[in-house]
Amino acid sequence: MNPPKKLRGVLLFFMGLSGILLACAIMLSARQAESQRTIQSLQKTVDTLNHKIDAHQQAIAKTDFYRFQENIYRLQSPEFAMITASVFSQSRKFGINPYLVMAIIFVESRFNRHAVSRAGACGLMQVNYPVWKSQLKIDRSRLTEVDYNIELGLTILKGYLLETRGDIIKALILYNNGYNSTANNYHEKVIASNFCRHARIG
Repeated sequence: MNPPKKLRGVLLFFMGLSGILLACAIMLSARQAESQRTIQSLQKTVDTLNHKIDAHQQAIAKTDFYRFQENIYRLQSPEFAMITASVFSQSRKFGINPYLVMAIIFVESRFNRHAVSRAGACGLMQVNYPVWKSQLKIDRSRLTEVDYNIELGLTILKGYLLETRGDIIKALILYNNGYNSTANNYHEKVIASNFCRHARIG
């Protein structure tokens, strides 16, 4: 027996309404899933930004500490600070590792810019005036100047490095002893210094 037309209409209405509600539920669920994915994506972005902010703040703190340390260092040991500044800038100009230069100065003069050897070598890098005075047109009165002495020393060292095709050991032997065949352990002292060990030279 067929249901009355009115009842069939009601059934069709509720079926249609159910379909609409189901479609709405599906759309709402899809939107919720999309919103969830959006939230997760935003959370990842926020986490990444927070990580970058933390890293940036740590870098700023480290920079502030280094600046503080440098200022205290300059106040406590102004001449040594001047030597390190000169070594850093001139080493870059000559293309030589600044730690190697610090090691040479340490072995040569113990950072005493007024040091003079019995052979007539002067200053921080113990530039041998009698040997190099003509070739480098050295102003003897300036040999105790930090920048001038380091520049002369690096000019000599660079020449030996070019001659030995970058062989640091051979260049050091020549820097200390020239072409004299007398052997010594100068290069070993330089390489064994804390400066070279820190930079892993040799």
